[in-house]
Amino acid sequence: MHFTHSMLVAFGTAFSIVVLLVLTRRLHGRYSLDSQAGVQKLHTAPTPRIGGIAIMAGLLLAGLAVPEGEKTLWAQLGIAAIPAFVAGLAEDMTKRVGVGARLFATICSGLIFCLLSGIALTRVDLPGADWLLSFPVMALFFTAFAIGGVANAINIIDGVNGLASGTVIIILSGFAALAWQQGDTELVGVSLIMAAALGGFFLMNFPVGRIFLGDAGAYTAGFMLAAIAVALPMRNPEISPLIGLLALSYPVIETMVSIHRRMVREGAHPGQPDRLHLHSLVYRSRARRLAQLIGAPHMRNPLTSVILWSLSLIPVALMVLFHNSTVGILLSLAGMTVLYLMIYRRVALLRRLAPKGQSWQSVTEAK
Repeated sequence: MHFTHSMLVAFGTAFSIVVLLVLTRRLHGRYSLDSQAGVQKLHTAPTPRIGGIAIMAGLLLAGLAVPEGEKTLWAQLGIAAIPAFVAGLAEDMTKRVGVGARLFATICSGLIFCLLSGIALTRVDLPGADWLLSFPVMALFFTAFAIGGVANAINIIDGVNGLASGTVIIILSGFAALAWQQGDTELVGVSLIMAAALGGFFLMNFPVGRIFLGDAGAYTAGFMLAAIAVALPMRNPEISPLIGLLALSYPVIETMVSIHRRMVREGAHPGQPDRLHLHSLVYRSRARRLAQLIGAPHMRNPLTSVILWSLSLIPVALMVLFHNSTVGILLSLAGMTVLYLMIYRRVALLRRLAPKGQSWQSVTEAK
């Protein structure tokens, strides 16, 4: 493949910078370390959360190695990713950038991508919705908002070693396979180069979390995923425009459930962190039991990711199988929603373990 060199550059650059950041943590730790304080934190020692720097560096240098004639889309994605990356890095270093500001930045990245590339969701193969998206302004802002939402969804699942980066790599691999089937070599390259950059980071994040993705890494990876999910069906009309929604069903459903959970709980805000994400619950239940079973209690953090990667592998396989069938994708999406809710209920419903008069939420939060 003619993208092999670019992939090696992305992987090597990201890995080298990650190692450098880990070795020099004492120099930048005042700004970069993520403390273990926080209701949603699952790590036990302060850890650098600036892995996004390595990923972005890998992407930029790999862009220089992309074959001539196939750099246009790569350049458009790189420029558009800047607001999301900068907003995320500012939060990683200052811990003072609000959720609203970061969401706005990711939406801006989506808007810039649409304007630079001329690509936007003009159809979703659903009655009524396609009519609305036939208006360019509606298509533009809907696509930008969807891209921003997906970028934030990846940040939501970034809670244990390797979960977010592994999930993104799985989905990117699915997009690359689908683009390869369609002969869209440019999107194959973009997907694999992004996966390679994440792979360089992954080696230092899983199983032992020596460095974290951080908001900059999560938003950049999420933006790239969403942009590819939009570009793939728009560049290849035989593909259903809903493939992205299915491939990203785990982080999207997790985000929607989290928003609903926080809105119905008294005194909670949709942007307020909590300990009731699926990965948090699996960490405290199934992963703990599995770690004890294999005699490695210190491994329950990475084991949580291993357990939950299936929630990305399944929909990606279904996406490739039903990529040209809107009905098949909708049925698969419904099935993934039911599966997620069943798993969530299974690990979260602790009424039988709770003392009389105590809710399952309070038991979970106390653990």
